[in-house]
Amino acid sequence: MELFVRVVESGSFTAAASALRMSRTRATTEMQRLEAHLGLRLLQRTTRRVSPTGDGALYYEEVRRLLRELRELEAGLGASAASARGRLRVDVPATAGREVIAPAVPRFLESHPEIVLELGSTDRPVDLVAEGVDCVVRGGEVHDETLVGRRLADLPVVTCAAPAYLDRHGTPASPADLGEHVFVNFFSARTGRVFEVDWTPPDGGTPVVLRPRHVVAANDAGTWIALATAGLGIVQAPLSPGVRERMSRRQLRLLMPGWRPEPLPTHVLYPATRVLPARVRVWVDWLVTLYAGEGEAAQRFLVEAERAATRRR
Repeated sequence: MELFVRVVESGSFTAAASALRMSRTRATTEMQRLEAHLGLRLLQRTTRRVSPTGDGALYYEEVRRLLRELRELEAGLGASAASARGRLRVDVPATAGREVIAPAVPRFLESHPEIVLELGSTDRPVDLVAEGVDCVVRGGEVHDETLVGRRLADLPVVTCAAPAYLDRHGTPASPADLGEHVFVNFFSARTGRVFEVDWTPPDGGTPVVLRPRHVVAANDAGTWIALATAGLGIVQAPLSPGVRERMSRRQLRLLMPGWRPEPLPTHVLYPATRVLPARVRVWVDWLVTLYAGEGEAAQRFLVEAERAATRRR
């Protein structure tokens, strides 16, 4: 039943077999056995995709409900953190994985020694069902109705640039001074869309939103910040540990103190139809605590950086 649901949701025997750690040949055999047992044809296969038949679509809805009820029963029987065990596959943004999550993972595994963590670090969209991923951490608002989760933090965002860039082009005091400036922009790995930048004025008035011009852009957060540090333009980025370190070393300077960009909401997400097993639940609870500390540290740093930038002016 689990295999059938994954085949329907991914449209692929290969993806479903991979998610369940079995060979494609075994997956095909198991589905043939299920169809023979029921006396029904559940799936129709084309050269490009597998989709349910009419009977298969009805069976899918009932089976998904039954599996959800079974997971709820199992979760209720093993709801304590002490029962958290098994393989935990998660995906997180590359920079967050390297700078925030990985340094703290030893503490998590010390508390949960029976969990085997598989930590993917990417900035690309992930199909949780097809790829067998338990949950993901993502920045930005959630627009996928198939996912639910918890908000981890609203991370401060800063506008900054390298001293070398500012020596060549001057230091803007407000968005009105940006006419001759260029940015190092960030673009979506999925859509190619270049993200806008924004600021709320110091007096709390109408926000300013721009899509600035650039001579270079990136879709990887680490490369994006490295390009700005190399003096190729202004950058508006979340105040991550890496950005804080560069600002502390004066490799990047805070611009336009008081003009606050919108913070970046960060979430941990998982499929809406999936009841959380204990291993996922303890991971989510741990991330909530971890990111609460990260958000507080970033906010304290921002306040001190704005004070220092105001004094320099």
